[in-house]
This record gives sequence, structure tokens and C-alpha cells, in this order.
Amino acid sequence: MTEIKLRIDFDKERYIGHGRIQLLELIGEHGSIAQAAKAMDMSYKRAWYLMDEFNSMFADPLIERQHGGRGGGAAKLTPFGAELVRQYREMEAKALSVFAKPLASMEKHLARHQKAVRKAG
Repeated sequence: MTEIKLRIDFDKERYIGHGRIQLLELIGEHGSIAQAAKAMDMSYKRAWYLMDEFNSMFADPLIERQHGGRGGGAAKLTPFGAELVRQYREMEAKALSVFAKPLASMEKHLARHQKAVRKAG
């Protein structure tokens, strides 16, 4: 199935993309960075780094963390984090609806099977 994956580049270092939004959504669902990372087949360290980087990108935090104790830590989306996810998904849906006809046309012309690509040299 053809997809459009939206990426918003604020500048050379700061961007929002599909993977980061998915990680935020999963943190919201699971209440845990570790569980969200596991659901994405990502290391906890990588997920924590991405969320720390993502959290520092905006003036308002996207997630709130409770540090581990006996039962481990927890994380939840802030109202701003939930709104960012909502806005991103809304833009993504609008982009898909705007480009539905051209995408359908492109799909009609796709080869049934991907052709082998010859390597140069």
C-alpha cells in the first residue's frame, strides 16, 4: 500500500517525522518509554535519546517522566505532546487526501514485481 510519510524540517537539526510521532503515540498508549521502544523494536537507550532530543526541541515538553522506583519509571504525553501528535496526523491525512488521485495514477503504472537493478561497474 502506498503511504505518504510527512516530515517537517524546522531547520537543519530539528524535525518531526513519522517515527518520532509513532514513538510519542506509543508512549501515550503504554505509559512507558521502554514499552514504546519495545513495540517499535528499538533499544530503550535510542528511544530515550530521541525523546530527550524531541522534548528539548520545543519550549513546552512533549512528555513527562517519572523516574523508576520499585515498579520502574513511567512516561506520559503532556497536553502539548498530545496536541502535536493530533496536528501531525491531521496534516498527514490531509496530504493523503490531496494526493489520492495522483498516487492512484502512479500505483496503476507500478510494475507487478520490482525489477532487478543492475549495479554499475
